[in-house]
Amino acid sequence: MSFLPAPLEPVRPALLTRVAPVTRIVVGVVWLVVAVLAAGPLVPFALGVAGTLALVLLSGLPLGRVPRRLAPLGLAALGLGLLTVLVNPANGDPSVAAAVQAGPLRITGIALWAGVAIALRLAVIALVSLLVFATSDPTELADSLVQQWRVPYRFAYGTLAALRIVPLLAADWTAIRTVRRLRGIEPRGPLGRVTAFGGQLLVLLITAIRRAERMALAMDARGFDTDRARGVYRPITLGRPDALVLIAGLAVAAGVLVAGLL
Repeated sequence: MSFLPAPLEPVRPALLTRVAPVTRIVVGVVWLVVAVLAAGPLVPFALGVAGTLALVLLSGLPLGRVPRRLAPLGLAALGLGLLTVLVNPANGDPSVAAAVQAGPLRITGIALWAGVAIALRLAVIALVSLLVFATSDPTELADSLVQQWRVPYRFAYGTLAALRIVPLLAADWTAIRTVRRLRGIEPRGPLGRVTAFGGQLLVLLITAIRRAERMALAMDARGFDTDRARGVYRPITLGRPDALVLIAGLAVAAGVLVAGLL
């Protein structure tokens, strides 16, 4: 079995599948900046709702696999929120004097409110990242970076090659474990499993480096190390869907930012 989950790719046509990857990146970066810098838990909550609705209605992703993919980040957000409540950040609040005079319930309320804000912020980061990158085909992403943003070929298609290598790591990990078992190197006990895991990880790292070296040489031989203009085989153009997503995304970010300041 593979230790990496199956790729989460769109399975049906949707608005975001017709939008250029660079447009999704711009809107996603703006939402992340607003979620981090804005004050008050209303802002991440509003961004979280908007991101969830966009994910459900506009992404085209298989909805049955989305909760399982976000489960680790959801647990991390819940744990970070609880930790914030336990640490009790009311001591750093500007109105701490009034909170102390109001009693422990007031301080607990401030801590709980701050914990909810931290958890929602992390949930927004997870949703936005999934919304931006899970709906982007790696090849389309590289082509869009080169055509719209004039990113150097070496960087754009080097990133594409790295993304393509990730699924191969899962197959390499399974092969390494199978070979070790065939040779009779079977871990025994918890300490043996930890030691075996470190050895397998080292072999996987060496295999990945060798594959990356061969791929880099192949890309250089095909002219990806030059800055000369190349022909476009898969043209990507910006159209009305890009303008709609860009305007709507910036409007939502501006709206929740203003709401957080009120």
